[in-house]
Amino acid sequence: MLTEERLNKIMTILGEQGQVKSKELSESLSVSEVTIRADLNLLEQKRMLARVHGGAVKLKTKIFDPSFQEQKAIDKPEKIEMAKKAVNIVDKNDVLFVDAGSSTLFFMEELLKNPPLNLTVVTNSLYIINEIVQYENINLFVLGGTFQKSSLNFLDLDICPLLQKYSVNKVFLGINGMDETGFFASNTIEARVKAEICALNTNIYIFASSSKLFKKSLKLISDWKGKETIITSSKGIQAFEKLNELKLDKQINIL
Repeated sequence: MLTEERLNKIMTILGEQGQVKSKELSESLSVSEVTIRADLNLLEQKRMLARVHGGAVKLKTKIFDPSFQEQKAIDKPEKIEMAKKAVNIVDKNDVLFVDAGSSTLFFMEELLKNPPLNLTVVTNSLYIINEIVQYENINLFVLGGTFQKSSLNFLDLDICPLLQKYSVNKVFLGINGMDETGFFASNTIEARVKAEICALNTNIYIFASSSKLFKKSLKLISDWKGKETIITSSKGIQAFEKLNELKLDKQINIL
């Protein structure tokens, strides 16, 4: 039996039963337990199951939102590149606020491959929660509020007292656009919440793929304060002259 066929059979059994045992799989598929353990390890690396003693179990089902998945596919290579840059900013003992959005999700997926010691994440994103909840070594705090079905996050205009409790030292923010004035969100409520988050922190990291550079969106979150770092891609760096002018004029950083 080919490896791919065997892996498919394992996932079929797992889907039906919710869990599998190495010994039983070895017998039913007529291969050694060593081979089965290697198969399970490979499937775990692909995040298709979770290994437990003697076998494996299904991962918790993640909520799927088609519109979000479409957004995640936009500029995907750029977002992966930005995520790899951003993980180098994170240190042990950091307390991060991680915003909702496709760029921040790519960032979190990359960070979870090798998370620093004693990491704490504060978020209002259901997608980020679903990513982190499987990692017992990461402290997770969730900001509540009104649930937004369109973006699968929670928004509360009185977010300041909640955020101040956690001593966040780095903010990773998704945006809908940015220009010489500042950075933008797609609606008024999100803009107000993000503005309050930014006002409380001195280290603001903004993900901006090439499609977001020097393009306005509906509502200004904040003008530039000189404490922001724009994380963009090599494609985004093609706008180097304008970014460099912005850097010098507003005293911000470009990564």
